[in-house]
Amino acid sequence: MSENKFRILVTGAGGIAGVNFVRSLRNSDTEFFIVGTDFNKYHLEFPQVDKRIRTPRHSDPGFIDLIKKIVSDNDIDFVHPQPASEAKIIAKHRHELNAEVFLPDNEILTLDKLETQKILKSKNIAVAKTETIESTNDVKTAFEKLGQEKIWVRAKDGAGGRLSLLCNNPEEAELWIKLWIKKGQIEPTDFMLQEYLSGRNISCDSLWNREIHSRSDGLINGFTRERLEYPFKHISPSGITGTPTVSRIIEGNSSFKLGLDAIKAIDPRPHGSYAVDIKEDKDGKPYVTEIDSGKFHTTTPLWGYAYKEYLKNTSDKNDNPKWYDHYNLAWIYTMMAMKVETNTELHEINQMYEYGIHLLRHMDSGVWLWKEDSYKLKIL
Repeated sequence: MSENKFRILVTGAGGIAGVNFVRSLRNSDTEFFIVGTDFNKYHLEFPQVDKRIRTPRHSDPGFIDLIKKIVSDNDIDFVHPQPASEAKIIAKHRHELNAEVFLPDNEILTLDKLETQKILKSKNIAVAKTETIESTNDVKTAFEKLGQEKIWVRAKDGAGGRLSLLCNNPEEAELWIKLWIKKGQIEPTDFMLQEYLSGRNISCDSLWNREIHSRSDGLINGFTRERLEYPFKHISPSGITGTPTVSRIIEGNSSFKLGLDAIKAIDPRPHGSYAVDIKEDKDGKPYVTEIDSGKFHTTTPLWGYAYKEYLKNTSDKNDNPKWYDHYNLAWIYTMMAMKVETNTELHEINQMYEYGIHLLRHMDSGVWLWKEDSYKLKIL
């Protein structure tokens, strides 16, 4: 560390999640010098960074060498790769970086959705019924095995509901799969077909540190929220566009416990940030649909930023601004990565944020906190 500031590199900083991550650090009581990278020169203008460096995509042979050079040239203390694709390659080369990272083991990061489902099912974790295909000729049989009128067709890998579609019959599913094969973007074996769960869409976000044993299994904390609405859902084939415009904090203790059990099932020694997607069936029983390790959900850091603004307007602790940082998972994660003692106030598990509070956001419309009693606060 130099200049009395922690020096951070955030890769993929121009994406929405990267912008939110940087914003959350800026909203803390800690001084940071932040270098942001992205392959998109336009998006790179969004984050509140001190230095912007354009990189090639993660698949470029020169990507990791440039990251190592940026770390060296800028005396970086900690590297946070926000996109899962960049986290995988940085984790693979973590020992070549002269900086801290806070990532799960490589074999955990590289698990795809199908591998994850198989592991969870073998350990009696409730997961959505899933079928795979060798060719489009197998789609009808998959429908019959799942025994539903509607099923989800989705890619085994990727974020934001990649290549997903809720199909009403085998014919729709076949046409959808053939379309993306014809475009040369995917093979039939890269698809998975899953049962349709009609209940709530839930997310569990958590932070773990295997080097700290203040909590069981190194769990630091987390929270549970329900996704209520997605942006531009009316023009998305699946109705899901990756990140919600409306979400709310829920008690969801059964879902949160399921999420924690799922994480420990795939990673006995969790380390870093884990994001679990859960869907409920029509009777309210939760099932794990996906686990993202080593990355933050898009709005995870935004919740930390938003809740600090909420507390500044509602609490009596305004004389101690550092207190608010204990609700900021992005800040806690960054400090822990650099082995900095934060004296973080340990809240009750899954009770970081007030139940019932909503986060409302949309393109060019600002970001608001809202409650059913008509409370409303503009935070961005």
